[in-house]
Amino acid sequence: MTKTVIITGANSGLGFETTKQIAEKGIEYQLIMACRNMTKAQAAKQEILKDIPDANITCLELDTSSLAKVRAFVDAFKQLNVPLYGLVCNAGIAGRTVHQTDDGFSDIFETNYLGHFLLTQLLLPLMADDGRIVTVSSERHDTPLKGVAWPGVDALAYGGNPQVDSMSYPFSKLCMILFAYELDRKLTDSGKHIAVNTVNPGLMIETGLAKNKSRFTPQALAKFADILGTAKGSATMVTNLICDDKFADGPVRYFDRSSDKPVASSKLSHDKQVQQELWDFSMKAVGLSK
Repeated sequence: MTKTVIITGANSGLGFETTKQIAEKGIEYQLIMACRNMTKAQAAKQEILKDIPDANITCLELDTSSLAKVRAFVDAFKQLNVPLYGLVCNAGIAGRTVHQTDDGFSDIFETNYLGHFLLTQLLLPLMADDGRIVTVSSERHDTPLKGVAWPGVDALAYGGNPQVDSMSYPFSKLCMILFAYELDRKLTDSGKHIAVNTVNPGLMIETGLAKNKSRFTPQALAKFADILGTAKGSATMVTNLICDDKFADGPVRYFDRSSDKPVASSKLSHDKQVQQELWDFSMKAVGLSK
């Protein structure tokens, strides 16, 4: 039976390596490369096919900074008429300055989190009961935010507060963990067996997320040694969480660069009141009922 897995941001970095590694598992996996740029997506697909000629890969356009484009992606996926087995919420942007999207949200908040929230909600009815979901977070959800109070979801979603805006990336990655925890709780309460996990791939200096690579001097790399990761190594973690039998059941966990390394996420990420606040806001923001 074919297992269909959607990977967002699949044309480069962690998303590309995850797509390739799952494809290496065999033709039972159908990979959907969900990418904003179709030219880059097709080029990435061809690169994978050079090494894995029988890989089952389809490219579909997805821009998580637009709720309309998320809905269009789901409509296009439905046309394939295949059950969904796995979803990797990976696409994201970094930065310390936010811009307003067409939907009126902070671009970092919508691209990294809110677009994935809507995507997941729309895909859940299509997902097999033994499905898997992985959200990609970051070590940055913790260290930069130690001692920082939760600013409220409105401040994150709409921007306008320079202090909060400068921490939009760490907060967006915190949201991916808050979302995973609340999603797992709601799925469990409803009797569903979809496995949810969230991951920190580490600081991957070779990927496009780190734009200014000149700052990675030998001295800087020594300083960041404890948080460094690689796209290939962390993709193995995600691939394991999607494919390996031992991750078929919960509870939700946060993994640090390896599927053998579940660790504790930040104290704030476990705040159930914050989890519920984010969920309730997100349902309303994307136009879904409770």
